[in-house]
Amino acid sequence: MPIAFTAEERSAITEKLLASARLFVKEQSARKITVEQLTASAGISKGAFYRFYPSKEHLFYALLRQMHAELYGPAMQLLQEGRGTPARQLTQAILAGCRALDESGLCRFWEQDAPEILCAIPPEERRAQQEQEYAVFHRFLTQSGTLKVPEEQAVNALRSLILTVPMRKKLGEDYPRILLWMAQGICAQLF
Repeated sequence: MPIAFTAEERSAITEKLLASARLFVKEQSARKITVEQLTASAGISKGAFYRFYPSKEHLFYALLRQMHAELYGPAMQLLQEGRGTPARQLTQAILAGCRALDESGLCRFWEQDAPEILCAIPPEERRAQQEQEYAVFHRFLTQSGTLKVPEEQAVNALRSLILTVPMRKKLGEDYPRILLWMAQGICAQLF
């Protein structure tokens, strides 16, 4: 007979699983991490794991969602302050997200594992994350002026700036300046 967990136990176990996943992905690829490692760290059985997540990819996706909230927080704060030109606001918001990513110690996970994990999650299950991302972009677009292009095209242009984040270390100290140039070019086309 399956063990029933109280709401408090479910919450505590979910937190332990996420914390375990976070620790393990700092050390190795998500692909190499086993459900057995995760459950041993969280103090639950393998069978109990599947009462929380249908697969380890779903757990790692939950970690990505948690990271999104952590990374978008500083970026949203800067966008809400509305200081400077739209291009400068975008640049500062992305750089704030980069700092939060670096401080998390999860750069490798974000840059290397996340694309594979997203492919493993059915699109309908990713909808909430996409809506959260869209809300950030929509807020920026509505506060920055009248769009010259359809909003969907503008959102895709903004997404292209996010795609530069994995290149920031290769670009080194030039990254903020290059990001600003790109943001200026995109904003000139959008507003």
